[in-house]
Amino acid sequence: MTTMTRQLLPLLLAACSCLGPAQSRDRQGAEQEASSRPVIVLIGPAGAGKSTQAEFLKKKYGFAVISAEQLIEADPALLARSKQPEIHGVDPRTDPALNKIFAKVIEKTDTSKGLVLDGYPATKDHADFLAARAKERGLSRHLVIHLLIPDDAARQRIKDRIPAKVEQALKDYHRELDFVKLYYPDADIHEIDGTATPDAVSKAIAALVDARLKSAPKGAAK
Repeated sequence: MTTMTRQLLPLLLAACSCLGPAQSRDRQGAEQEASSRPVIVLIGPAGAGKSTQAEFLKKKYGFAVISAEQLIEADPALLARSKQPEIHGVDPRTDPALNKIFAKVIEKTDTSKGLVLDGYPATKDHADFLAARAKERGLSRHLVIHLLIPDDAARQRIKDRIPAKVEQALKDYHRELDFVKLYYPDADIHEIDGTATPDAVSKAIAALVDARLKSAPKGAAK
């Protein structure tokens, strides 16, 4: 070992020892910040009150809200262009083109507090795309809230709709629920009695969200 090498070695070791903890602190800081910005996925049949509870979360916590209906209405022309003539009866809620619309919408959406999703993702393609976008924006792993009401109760709540559409809405709900359970086996999935009053449901949801936020490491942004 040369004299110069012996002189530089302690400096190099010191530099390396400082670099490791700094990188660790940066990583911990990013994790802390993400843990305070949850992605909340609301699951439930039509009439379960998802829109009501999404609005509650927006007002109480400042979370952004994006629904499948919002995405469909945002760019119907794109959905029309993406249709394949040989395929008929594709549900817009499961259309892969929703990913492009979601990318546009979330780019203009303030998710600094967190994000509430209703009806999206509905397919593996959606979920994969969402996972990548959530990671880019520093959002934490999903908290899935299932507003549980019996099918008959859901039918009663949306009885003014065309019967065929009521049954299709229930099929869509069960498909979405099965997908979420399969795709997110390690996610926090919590069932809440959707037959309770809206205020009672909101209180139960708030307890879940508060618990998630309190579990964030100290120093995480609120």
